Amino acid sequence: MRVDYQKRLTPVIRFLEKNFNQPLNLLEVAALANLSPYHFHRIFKAVQGETLADFLRRLRLQSAADDLFMSKQPIINIALEYGFSSSQSLAKAFQQHYGVTPSAFRDCEDYKQFSELSRNSKIGHTLRKIGNANNINDSYTGSELTTWSNKMETQNFTATKLAFVRVTGPYGVGYEEPSGRLYQWVGMKGLAGNTCIFIYHDNPEITPNEKCRTDICLMVPDDTEIIDGIELQDFPGGMYAVMRQMITEKPQYSVAWDSLMSKVIESGLENDDRPCFELYHSFDPQTQHADVSFCTAIK
Repeated sequence: MRVDYQKRLTPVIRFLEKNFNQPLNLLEVAALANLSPYHFHRIFKAVQGETLADFLRRLRLQSAADDLFMSKQPIINIALEYGFSSSQSLAKAFQQHYGVTPSAFRDCEDYKQFSELSRNSKIGHTLRKIGNANNINDSYTGSELTTWSNKMETQNFTATKLAFVRVTGPYGVGYEEPSGRLYQWVGMKGLAGNTCIFIYHDNPEITPNEKCRTDICLMVPDDTEIIDGIELQDFPGGMYAVMRQMITEKPQYSVAWDSLMSKVIESGLENDDRPCFELYHSFDPQTQHADVSFCTAIK
């Protein structure tokens, strides 16, 4: 059955529009859309064209701008009212979002001047970008995508055994030493040519960087014997939505995941809670170029 993600997120959007200035419980918010917290942030971004954090920040800044114009209060009062720690932090956020200072909104003499300021500032450009999730260069300026495919396929993976090394910390950091240790071990067993996957257990949008867990894995026979420092786990297999990309720059990994999730949303496929992973067809350690399939579990 095709999933209408826009319809699923409508209760979430309505809730956030009323409660954007309050602390949020992610489990409760995700439950409004009948989504798991693991997938919620990516689905939200794919549907809305902006992250949950950016969506809430935008609502706070828009309300703060209105409040500044209507109430003419000191900027520090408005800053604290809308969750900013100081007038300086509000001013910085205003400058980034609108291209003008908070005092510019507060000092408008009438609504016509306020409307012209809003229309002529950066906010007009910002709002035009919202919902344009398919423009993959918006969030990654300066990144040249030399080889890119937007073709998504579904693939059924066979259950198997994985030998792996666990890395805990920011995604993409500190992989070289554990990868070398794993490959040294499998090399002695003649398994170095086996399929390599990186399993990501946590959503970095909601898990602190230092707590994110990556399993660097190789598919191995069921009867494989391990040594200290190497672990075994079962890979359940099953259906996945897959996009294969040639990666030439690190920022393209995030772009690829966002692109895949956009395709999942467009297709109406439903995610499940099995961890997503990257399957490496090849990797050049000198250039850091990689031929990778990005895989997210579907029902």
